[in-house]
Amino acid sequence: MMECPRESEVLEAVALDRVAQMRDHLDACASCAEVAQIAAALRGDYDAAVRDAHVPSAGVVWWRATIRARADAARAVSQPITLAQGVAAAAAIGLAFGFAGVAWRSLTSGASLSEMLVRLSARSEEIATASALVLQHALPLALGLAACLVIAPVALYFALSDE
Repeated sequence: MMECPRESEVLEAVALDRVAQMRDHLDACASCAEVAQIAAALRGDYDAAVRDAHVPSAGVVWWRATIRARADAARAVSQPITLAQGVAAAAAIGLAFGFAGVAWRSLTSGASLSEMLVRLSARSEEIATASALVLQHALPLALGLAACLVIAPVALYFALSDE
């Protein structure tokens, strides 16, 4: 079957719903008649799809766009926090392995528990003095720490609030 040079005109006529103007040519040309029939079926499906399509209101579109923008902003803000948490976790793991290495070396260096107790008993007076000093300053230190734990979230709330 050969293509007709007027095939594009037939397609345009079907698209613009002017098939009646091309009726003489469609009766004479089987190729164009078939193209017109297929194009009309596709055009009918398109019209039905457009008719049945549910377009949301502008308010719904705006609301969805706002929700998406907030989610994108939250995702963008959380990326540095996630990175900082990863660095902190890596540092904590490194410190844990470091302390484990030091503890292992001290245990395997040949120093027995009895030698350690002898050294501690020789320095018992220094340990008692240090303990008394820590106990004297423990209350102000604990109060300062508690104040920081209470004030920091409140300060962050006011610093990060939108109003």
